Amino acid sequence: MARSVVEVSKNELHDVRITESESAPLEDGQVRLVIDSFGITANNITYAVFGEMMAYWNFFPAPSGEGSGVVPVWGFATVGESRNAGIAEGERIYGYLPMANELVVQPSRVSPGSFFDASPHRAELAAAYNNYTRCAGDPGYDPDGEDARMLLQPLFFTSYLIDDFLADADFFGATQVIATSASSKTGFGTAHLLNKRDGIDVIGLTSASNVPFVEELGIYDQVVSYDELHSLPDGQTVLIDFAGNQNVVRAVHERYGDDLKHSAVIGGTHWDADRPEPAPMPGAKPEFFFAPTRIQVRAKDWGMAELQRKLGVEWAEFVPRAAEWLTVEHVSGLDKAVEVYAAVLGGSASPSVAQVIQL
Repeated sequence: MARSVVEVSKNELHDVRITESESAPLEDGQVRLVIDSFGITANNITYAVFGEMMAYWNFFPAPSGEGSGVVPVWGFATVGESRNAGIAEGERIYGYLPMANELVVQPSRVSPGSFFDASPHRAELAAAYNNYTRCAGDPGYDPDGEDARMLLQPLFFTSYLIDDFLADADFFGATQVIATSASSKTGFGTAHLLNKRDGIDVIGLTSASNVPFVEELGIYDQVVSYDELHSLPDGQTVLIDFAGNQNVVRAVHERYGDDLKHSAVIGGTHWDADRPEPAPMPGAKPEFFFAPTRIQVRAKDWGMAELQRKLGVEWAEFVPRAAEWLTVEHVSGLDKAVEVYAAVLGGSASPSVAQVIQL
């Protein structure tokens, strides 16, 4: 089997190419996952933007070396070859994958429903990304729900953790939350949850062209375009930034000053926006929100099983609503994956359409 991998230049995310090589033979204990399908969303752009800072590049080293990276995705695979007694060929697997046609893993902590990849280069990386679901042993697996799981579940888990973090902090005393990139899937997943909280208004910031879509979601108390920031309402405020546009972040900080009680950095969908020289901003200092850290907190507080149960309840409510908001398109091949990646990277992808790549 030939190994095909989509690589990008770490310093120029538009520089994307497919590299091919012979598949390496398996060592004892290893398993070859043949990747069947994966989703591409703005979340994958965030993985690339924060690739160095948050070690996302380290999960799947690029064949071409240090200057190149492989963008992580979430998807489904089939065990095509196994030299691990606990994992059978033909099994269906869900988890964190490279934008490629295969992945070699070294399963450990194998249970009927999951395993961890114990490959040496992943030993120090966030455990949340090293866990793989064995679909046959997962009571929540639904073959008809694969699209939603690939496209939305990892993002919705982040949304759930953001909502939980803010509520646990009593919203830092604020009465309203402003979300940039309000049309993004993580953005509207978070708004869906926040909208159910009493005493908190949720304000979505988005581009002028996306205002109609965001308003139609019906989960934001107010929708404001980036060129109308002066119309943001007064009040003690939390900012959750999914966009990474430092000009917008600074404008919001300057708009609210000491009334900005918390500023959370979530994503980088506007990764290529002009970035002013770093300088102190009024209001709360921006803090990066790293979902795996919050998972560790709640796993300690509640236990992982209870965390997953709570997430499952919210997920079951969210999926049918998201199905009303999004149209899923299926395209085939890594060449198409490159096209979809470029569209999402360039900001030309429609917020109402989600793409699944089938291999």
